[in-house]
Amino acid sequence: MIQNRFKTISRYVLAAFALTLIAACTDVPAASDSGPPVTLIINFEASDEGLSEFSDIMAGVADAMASEPGFVSAIVYQNVERPTAFVLQEVWASKEKHGEHFDRIVASGDWAHINSLLKTEPIMGYYSTDPVDP
Repeated sequence: MIQNRFKTISRYVLAAFALTLIAACTDVPAASDSGPPVTLIINFEASDEGLSEFSDIMAGVADAMASEPGFVSAIVYQNVERPTAFVLQEVWASKEKHGEHFDRIVASGDWAHINSLLKTEPIMGYYSTDPVDP
């Protein structure tokens, strides 16, 4: 029982770190810490074999990142018609804060495990409600 609970908690923490790794793989320049909050949207396609574990990870992602500096919120959506499709929406105080979080995930090496649960590379980007200068 305790071993299963530890395994589940470990998966949640691993998910939080891995998701940040995904986000940092883009060529989006970092914003200053004083900039507006950013929303990170990531589309995932879990493999059939990895679906159960990936679902468990997604279920705990908000709790796992709650103590990260600059983290505001996270919402996970799972497609009702295609259960392997997920959308993760994270809000960060700035791209810089998210980048710091991402650097910690890269250093931990957790991304390889998350990637092993996916069918394809995730599609992601940063979004803002403020107008963006071209």
